[in-house]
Amino acid sequence: MNEISNIFGGRVLVIALDGWTDAGMASTGAVSYIKDKLSSDLLLSIDDQDYFDLLRQRPIIVLDEHGERDFVWPSLELFGPGPKTPMQQKDLSLYFLTGQEPALQWQFLITELVEIIEDRDIQAVIMLGSLAAETPHSRPIKVYKNSQTASVRNALGIERSNYDGRAGFLSVLGHALEKAGLPTISIWAQVPHYVASMPSPKAALALVNDLEIMLGFTVDHKELLEAAFEWERSVDSFAEGDEDLLNYISGLERSRDEAEAEEMTTDQLALEFEKFLRQNEGDSEPPKN
Repeated sequence: MNEISNIFGGRVLVIALDGWTDAGMASTGAVSYIKDKLSSDLLLSIDDQDYFDLLRQRPIIVLDEHGERDFVWPSLELFGPGPKTPMQQKDLSLYFLTGQEPALQWQFLITELVEIIEDRDIQAVIMLGSLAAETPHSRPIKVYKNSQTASVRNALGIERSNYDGRAGFLSVLGHALEKAGLPTISIWAQVPHYVASMPSPKAALALVNDLEIMLGFTVDHKELLEAAFEWERSVDSFAEGDEDLLNYISGLERSRDEAEAEEMTTDQLALEFEKFLRQNEGDSEPPKN
């Protein structure tokens, strides 16, 4: 764990963008929850309309307390420690980049973001994502990690991504950050595909937990935990009226349970083998004359 804290210590940036890589709004939900709990300050906003397609990412009308209208335009926002930000661990400062995934001029924007990150002396970057998957809502959310940085892979015992296909903005940004010499890691949560269009606080909670364990900080989970329980109950109620969906979910549960039982059996066999080797270490010693 010391090796991880050496890599992901100091100033760490966590990125989550809504859009293609944010099923169930889990990754943006996790970042929003943590930054609010840490009372992070807004440091800067990038709202250059050259980066956004307003036909797909339309501005939102908001009303103030007097009924006056205003518009919220698509943007990226950087949050970070402020005067009232509680420090959860010595030598750890968390920054957050969130907002809408840009649609245009990616290379120009990435150059701008790399300069901002370097100017802020960010030392490592974590990219959060969530994807729709064939997984049941009634089981713990699965979280996966991958990294293109060798030191991160060695420290965590994870693999590099072998995905080959269309890329999201975060993949391109991560590539640029690695070229700039910054260690990066991607953390993905699976969201049940049959409810991927609605917010999934259960998946957001899984990402929050994973970040806490990896970085060694904690925030109060009460609100997110209550929302996760309510989400699971609401999906149960939604499925009750659809026999086909209930049967489908039951099949997913069986597949998940069988896969985990097989994995557990394999782990138990490995432990038993290690125990056998330890117990028989003396048998391999040469006989004494």
